[in-house]
Amino acid sequence: MNLPADQYFALIAPACVILLGGVLLACWWVQRNQTRARFLLWMAAGYVLPALALGAQSLMTNAQLGRWSLATAVLYLAGAWGLAQGMALRCGQAHINRWVGGLAVVGTLAVLYYFSYVDDDLWARVQWLNVGVGVLQFLPTHSMLRGQRARDRLETALRWTYFFFASYTLLRPLGVWLVVPVEHVGELTRSGYWLLTLAGTLLFTLWFSLVLLACVVRDVFTTLREERNRDPLTRLLNRRAFMEAAEGVLNDRRVAPWAVVAGDIDHFKRVNDSWGHACGDQVLQSVSQVMLQQVRAGDLVSRFGGEEFVLLLQRASLDDAEGVVERIRQQMASPQGPCLPNGQQVTLSFGIAPVHSLLHLTKALSRADALLYEAKQAGRNRVHVDRLLPPSVLNDFQALKR
Repeated sequence: MNLPADQYFALIAPACVILLGGVLLACWWVQRNQTRARFLLWMAAGYVLPALALGAQSLMTNAQLGRWSLATAVLYLAGAWGLAQGMALRCGQAHINRWVGGLAVVGTLAVLYYFSYVDDDLWARVQWLNVGVGVLQFLPTHSMLRGQRARDRLETALRWTYFFFASYTLLRPLGVWLVVPVEHVGELTRSGYWLLTLAGTLLFTLWFSLVLLACVVRDVFTTLREERNRDPLTRLLNRRAFMEAAEGVLNDRRVAPWAVVAGDIDHFKRVNDSWGHACGDQVLQSVSQVMLQQVRAGDLVSRFGGEEFVLLLQRASLDDAEGVVERIRQQMASPQGPCLPNGQQVTLSFGIAPVHSLLHLTKALSRADALLYEAKQAGRNRVHVDRLLPPSVLNDFQALKR
């Protein structure tokens, strides 16, 4: 097929967009088991469907454009819906406003039908199609402004890129019409307007894909890091992640003083032996939720292994830490607290020790663990607090002063 050079470009541009849509589809396939990756499927549809329409229209005459206007419009509108839905999901909204979106689709198709079969007006169709697509693309604006906050500059760049493209879709026909008078344009798909449309779509797609893929890669690494740092059952920090996070907390003197809490579920082996490990897992998860509910943002809650939990409380004196632990014990003992199949309440024993510096953390953990053991020996379901400053801590402070 011997085509003019501009038509080869007109076919290459949508082909590139389809390939990029395929990349997004591949990214979704790799992460298909993760619910939050579903937005990639919508984004892929937002790339591929309009690109199919662009490619088909690039081979049509003005008369053919009129005959196929509704079919290609459905592809454009479906692609815009996909982009909008994908962006809404990315920003934490379940779906775009379906009533507004549905009215925009029906209204656009009705106007296109009129200007195709009642009063054939090519440029009116161009204008109204861009308005309909632009309205759909603007639907996730509320999600971008009111939904989940952008986590970093990369996420902010993604949202602004999307916003500018939606604005470009609405304003493009007006801008081109001011530069290229309608009466000077013959075949639409051979005009400067069409080439500008293809170039703008391709440039946006390349830039948006670059930013979007960077966000996806960042999300994958974040997920892997979370999997490494979290206990798979309770989703609390594991021992390694706790020690890494504690280093940052204890190096920030603004959140001093600190206290470390060691907690252990009483008679947990009896739970597993009597009712099975499934019941034991439920108890561990319930205890974890109670602890998370009673601490503040910035406090660290971890599962060190088995039935042992460790908390690092910031801006907490020993009295403050004891108050937190007592609230945990009260919630455990409440009717809403976890209980065993025989109706018996789950209890914990605790040891609390002060932490004076990062160098003192290991000793504080050992001290809290020793106090926990003392609480077990004293009858369980109680709290032992270390209110004495051991000589080893004084030696650490003297070493730091030197």
